[in-house]
Amino acid sequence: MPAVKMSINPTMLAWAMEQAGVSEDQLANDLHLAPEVVGAWLSGDAQPSTGQLRAVAKELSRPTSLFFLPRPPVPTVTPTAFRSPIGSTGERTLSRNELDEIRKASRRQKIVYWAQQQLQLDDRLILPPYYSDAEEVARTVRKWLGWHVDDQVKATSKSAVTKTLRAALEDRGLIVLQLSMGDDHCRGFSIAHRSVPVIAYNTKGHVAAARSFTILHELGHLIKNEQAVCEKPNDATERWCDEFASAFLLPRRHLESYVRLRIGKGRTRIEDDDLDAIRLISNRFKASYQCVALRLIKLGWANWKLYELVRKPGTEVDQGFSREAQTTPIIRLREYGSTYARAVLTARQRGLLSETDTRKYLDVNGDQLRSLERRLENVG
Repeated sequence: MPAVKMSINPTMLAWAMEQAGVSEDQLANDLHLAPEVVGAWLSGDAQPSTGQLRAVAKELSRPTSLFFLPRPPVPTVTPTAFRSPIGSTGERTLSRNELDEIRKASRRQKIVYWAQQQLQLDDRLILPPYYSDAEEVARTVRKWLGWHVDDQVKATSKSAVTKTLRAALEDRGLIVLQLSMGDDHCRGFSIAHRSVPVIAYNTKGHVAAARSFTILHELGHLIKNEQAVCEKPNDATERWCDEFASAFLLPRRHLESYVRLRIGKGRTRIEDDDLDAIRLISNRFKASYQCVALRLIKLGWANWKLYELVRKPGTEVDQGFSREAQTTPIIRLREYGSTYARAVLTARQRGLLSETDTRKYLDVNGDQLRSLERRLENVG
């Protein structure tokens, strides 16, 4: 029996490929087809089989129904900022994986906003105001989050600081997503929104302490509410966000007191090769080596040679890993965060979502859904 052909709209296929950054040759290679086959689909001279369409949808991270639409959806402008991979400078093109994660994050943002509207919880989230003085903004944000440096210092690990920071932001209504992309992918990105702004950070290939810095860097973008063009980073904005993040984690008064007393013997100057000083400050404040170096340089206590030293691969490594069993509910909560998960579960409890849709949005089965609900209740 000949395979059933699917009468897709070639325009929609071309649009989905463009959005995913996939060429004809790439799609053909991924599907193990001759380039001429994909070309025929795009021209309308041929149609894919049911199995081929499913494979296309999977490769482009789109539902099969999209390819039958009469025209592409009207784009919505969302100010999005990206933090490039470590070592990346100047212009760069986003990868398919990055584009896919951005689309997923945008969909989750829309789901939470929809739930808020249905539940009549659509209150505008007011972020702290932007000032050109990153120090002042850092002080304001610490107060806004109820963040105490003494608690940061007493934290059991750098990962614990990241977890606490994420929880504080989610308590204010932000969506904070955890991604797992390669170390050649962006360290994070943010998507502005009047009610449910998104911060996403990449854990793959980056030390634990760097994740707190990335989250704060992206929060800086949201506070500035600037639309950054991903391939052409605004260096002035990037510097301001770096200054804000490092000032948040390393307040001058606390840092100066520690450096003078424990490291500099009354002085604040750090030598260009003093990795021991960087390590001590990093361990005390649970901040990454690069964050520490940037902060010292900004305060005039170190030179850029120190930053170049800590940027070398292998200079900073993580110590220890979580021993908790990595079940699917734990993984999903870690990936999606509590803001998204709570919004989906609340919509289900109020009869706005079926259990099938709820499981689909959270990517869990029935037993896993109930376990996820219990776990979310236990974390407040």
